[in-house]
Amino acid sequence: GQLHRSLLCIHLPHTLSGDQTHFRMDQQAVNKQIKQMVEFIKQEANEKAHEILIKAEEEFNIEKLRLVEQEKIKVKSEYESKHKQIEIKRRIAFSNEVNSNRLKILTARDEVVSSVKAVVSNELAKIGEPSNAAYKDLMIKLTVQGLFQMMETAVVMRVRATDVSIANSIIKEACAQYKSGTGKEVTITVDKENLPKKDDAISPCFGGVKLLTSDLQIAVDNTLNGRLDVVLAQKMPDTKIALFGRSATRRHID
Repeated sequence: GQLHRSLLCIHLPHTLSGDQTHFRMDQQAVNKQIKQMVEFIKQEANEKAHEILIKAEEEFNIEKLRLVEQEKIKVKSEYESKHKQIEIKRRIAFSNEVNSNRLKILTARDEVVSSVKAVVSNELAKIGEPSNAAYKDLMIKLTVQGLFQMMETAVVMRVRATDVSIANSIIKEACAQYKSGTGKEVTITVDKENLPKKDDAISPCFGGVKLLTSDLQIAVDNTLNGRLDVVLAQKMPDTKIALFGRSATRRHID
């Protein structure tokens, strides 16, 4: 529009001389008008270039900001992911360490309990010696207790080979005590099969009796080992408290 108007503003002076019918242009005026148009076009081009430059710079800054923010988010995400992985590894390592220490403590406690059981077992082995004067009376009590549990008319008594003579010698007294307590008769037969020796490598027996029904299907284990297992099962919580103290994290006491 501006260019068109500028062209219209060009002054075209003319004079007629004689028979001449063409116009003469004022060269100076034309040059001036052309110069004005050139300056105008240059100015318009500069302004347009400046606008393009500003717009390009704005778009560049926006894109740069977008890329920077995108990279920030990416770096933050990678950092959080690595931090989470490190935290997970730390927790796993801590849990493994805690479990390892707990296992060591439990193993050490089991060793202490086993040593206590070994001490008690040694004492029971002494009590179960046939030469011990009190052992015969203990055999009677263990037998009578077993008879009360079974309430059978015929019972098989199984003992160690070293205790067969004692077993035969207590049958009469044991039957009498049972009859006195229940009013019933009972017959006791010493089994030909024996309990293991006290130094048996697999299942040592420290003494006592094992009573069975005549068909050998039901048994009452009143050996010293059996009684020890019962006592340990019943008293183990108290024994552990006596040895190791009460647990600070345990709320309920058996």
